[in-house]
Amino acid sequence: MNRSGEVDPEFFEKLWRATYRRAKRPVEGVLIAEEAAASLTTEIFENLLDRYKSWPSDAEFSAEAMEGAYDHSRHNVSSDRAEQEDPQLWHDPEDTRYERNLDLERLKKKNKGGFSDREWTDLDPVLRPFGFHLLLRKGLGNQDAEDVYLETFAELARERAKDGKAPIESIVVFEEVIPLFSKMVQFRAIDWRRRQSALKNQPNTQSSFEDLTEREDGAMQFEDESADPGRSLGALSFDEIYRQCGEILTECQWQLIFTVYVSQSATMGELCEDPEVLGKLGLEPSHSISKKRRILNEALEEALAKLQKCLLS
Repeated sequence: MNRSGEVDPEFFEKLWRATYRRAKRPVEGVLIAEEAAASLTTEIFENLLDRYKSWPSDAEFSAEAMEGAYDHSRHNVSSDRAEQEDPQLWHDPEDTRYERNLDLERLKKKNKGGFSDREWTDLDPVLRPFGFHLLLRKGLGNQDAEDVYLETFAELARERAKDGKAPIESIVVFEEVIPLFSKMVQFRAIDWRRRQSALKNQPNTQSSFEDLTEREDGAMQFEDESADPGRSLGALSFDEIYRQCGEILTECQWQLIFTVYVSQSATMGELCEDPEVLGKLGLEPSHSISKKRRILNEALEEALAKLQKCLLS
């Protein structure tokens, strides 16, 4: 909006193009036809213009348009795939991360014994390379990585107590399973490192005096953290920050910090659509996108302020 209170045509045009691009590629690996993306973008803009009696802030209108493109495009793809019984429909042909899409509806199918469709057998070869790449990069050995991977894979089908739904049920198109699983693996790895650090730093847990005094990892429990006061905070790794400030933040705040600033595995918009994140922030999916973003930003700002205070104290 310009100073006279009128809609800026240049802003409107740029937002339309950005919304179109999001509708065309709502998720990595999904690519819908240009005509379908343009039609959806036009529909989103018409609906928003009908909804608002007066022009809202540019930020609010932009957020609503982009979120609408992300949400509606994914659901349209899901509906088209179900109708045509073709999980590959609208899959980007240049996406070669795995051989083919699996049938998400079959993966989501539950019976009295939980998720038992044979499609789950084919899911392991898809996710294993991504999971192990992340875990080995985090410093886990092969056996530890295998244990963490298997536990995370099982968690995909584990129903949450609060809503009775499993993580696999939170996604709309199959392509979302990779970022979802990657996020879960990363947090499992953090938890594993935290437990290992706690065990190593317990007095007298090593087997000998030599272990206590000379092993590089064991010696950390005797380290004088003031020995290098000039060390820059910017040089600290995430694991070091977590070790120093682990009790300062809630589990939800650590999740937000890691997702947004460390792994960068989800955008703010995607977090605003994550039912688990919304629940932890006391939000409902029906709340406006502007409210979701405001609460999310406040949670991040509070977490960063706590970390700064912890590291500087």
